[in-house]
Amino acid sequence: MNIPNPEGQGRLIARVINKGLCVRCGACVGLCPYFNYFDGKVVVMDLCPAGTFQCLQVCPRADYEGTSSFKGTSAGDIGECREILMARSTDEAIQKRSQYGGVVSALLIYALEKEVISSAVLTDAGDLFAPKGRIVHRRSEVLDCAGSRYSASGGLSAMNTALKKGYSRLGVVGLPCQMEALARMRLVQPDGEERADAVSLRIGLFCTWALDYPSLTAYLARQKVEGPVLKADIPPPPAETFKVQTQVGWRSFPLSDIRPMVQKGCFLCEDMTAETSDISVGTAEGRNGWNTVIARTETGSQLLKRAINEGWLETDDLPGASLDHLREAARNKRHRARQAEIDRSTQDE
Repeated sequence: MNIPNPEGQGRLIARVINKGLCVRCGACVGLCPYFNYFDGKVVVMDLCPAGTFQCLQVCPRADYEGTSSFKGTSAGDIGECREILMARSTDEAIQKRSQYGGVVSALLIYALEKEVISSAVLTDAGDLFAPKGRIVHRRSEVLDCAGSRYSASGGLSAMNTALKKGYSRLGVVGLPCQMEALARMRLVQPDGEERADAVSLRIGLFCTWALDYPSLTAYLARQKVEGPVLKADIPPPPAETFKVQTQVGWRSFPLSDIRPMVQKGCFLCEDMTAETSDISVGTAEGRNGWNTVIARTETGSQLLKRAINEGWLETDDLPGASLDHLREAARNKRHRARQAEIDRSTQDE
């Protein structure tokens, strides 16, 4: 293959896509017209002659001078932390549709209705194909996207679409790799800062890894799971199960069956708690129906405070033991990723 620009798109293809390290965050899709996202995969449509290298600059799994120096915030095991607490939505309808405490949905709906943001980029549940990014504007659309997927979605492609259409005051919800791509986007030349300024709110989700969608789909088909997956869940230890909800209810599978489907690129991710977001949200260990919430920036802290003061969220203190476990899990992920990076570099030599 004669690649017209081996230091731009060609470098991304050679070092990330061809090595199976793409985490399908979607940051390059729509940013570059030669990438597309379809049914859980990032597809190279054609070779790109451009010399801007924007796809390479924004990719969270690519090394690139000027943007790849980011490796978390280096502010402890879970990053910058202005406030950390447990919370849940006070709206029963939101709780019923959401994962755990419904904090992400509640904050998004609050931000839309109070005009903090004008629209948001979320991940839908998928239908005949893989979950994908979706631009939403109202409460009902937020609730349509509620629930965790545990598989890659290419969600940032929807953000790139929104930015091309001139959207501003966007909210974006994503995994740590997607929050890292947003952080890198601000550093991208020549217009990264302008693009990043159009995003007013970044809500990151705790993540240990994401699954390869085609592998997961094939596995569920063999297990005779029919219809789209509405939600997925991994209960806390010692359950060692992976659960999926479809229209006919929940089913559980051994976690040992699922682990081989983890995306290869996820093993290089150091960030468990989405350290470059404004607010990070995950499950609250040992407290069913609640979320752990970390406010990291002034934007995140102010939004959380307003939602609490106006009765949208109920809160409680995060127990010290839960915080210790969270820090330990984040520390373990970082150590595993750094070892995986060493192993990868050794293999490349």
